[in-house]
Amino acid sequence: MVKNNKMNRFAAKFTLDYSSRLILLFFFFAFHSGSFGAIAPKVSMTADTNQIRIGEQIKLKLNAVASKGTAISFPVIGDTIHGLEIVNKSKVDTISGKDSDTLSLAQQITVTGFDTGYFVIEPFSFVINGKDTLYTEAQLIGVTTIPIDTTKAFKDIKTVMEPPFDWRELLPYLISFVILILLAVISYFIYRKWKNKPVIPVIFKQPVRPAHEIALEALKLLEHEKLWQQGAFKEYHIRLTDIIRTYIDNRYQITSMEFTTDETLQALRRISLNQELLQSLEQIFRLADLVKFAKSIPVGPENEQALTGARNFIQVTALIQNEEEEKS
Repeated sequence: MVKNNKMNRFAAKFTLDYSSRLILLFFFFAFHSGSFGAIAPKVSMTADTNQIRIGEQIKLKLNAVASKGTAISFPVIGDTIHGLEIVNKSKVDTISGKDSDTLSLAQQITVTGFDTGYFVIEPFSFVINGKDTLYTEAQLIGVTTIPIDTTKAFKDIKTVMEPPFDWRELLPYLISFVILILLAVISYFIYRKWKNKPVIPVIFKQPVRPAHEIALEALKLLEHEKLWQQGAFKEYHIRLTDIIRTYIDNRYQITSMEFTTDETLQALRRISLNQELLQSLEQIFRLADLVKFAKSIPVGPENEQALTGARNFIQVTALIQNEEEEKS
């Protein structure tokens, strides 16, 4: 009987200790379960191809994966990447599910090359939580030209083909000719009727406006039309450079509309123009050449900076002109 009582007390004590341990383990896992689900941050860079012909484009994709709540700073990318031109940069997109603890960020960068050879895209750096830095792997990109088979003979130019004659094509010219004859007859009778009437000539003298006023007014109109915001990048940069070239023609008597970019800049250097103004003007012209001839699509800040640079160039050179006139 005594032995049974001892066994019962031991069993109760063991059961109490065992239950206490289970409760402690439950609370431990409840408070620390979040730490087991943490995901180590990972970054990567992928390219849709590593070999292009000159002028073609490559899409680079930057990815970063981490736990929700992690602060990830993407690398700052300029206009070029180690010899390759930036065509377009997307915003950093967030890809994560409502019930997921994973944060996934992505950014796409489109680049192209106008020089042949091999280019190394060095690792991009990502800053994690403002202190740790992770790097992507480097990429080797090859840019080649179109191969030409020099062993084959040149082919003759095909002769011009004469289209078959169609009388219907001549009809618009005949109608125009008849209309011109009728106008000539009507003009003759009007002249006969009014030839003896004295005509007092009225001469309107067109006031001469300063070149900078005309140019700044044209820039303001271009800004209000919002061409690049509607996707008309080529028309926007052609209009912008035409306004600058017209101003240079009126201000310095340089036929910039007939010159290339390099010829225009060389002519401005000969009149000892400020070096900073020339560099800003060269950036505007180079960007416009890329848009017109290489079908480049600049980002929003580049379009706004081009307009701001053009306005600054006109205002500064107009101020210099006013100071020269006051001294004289």
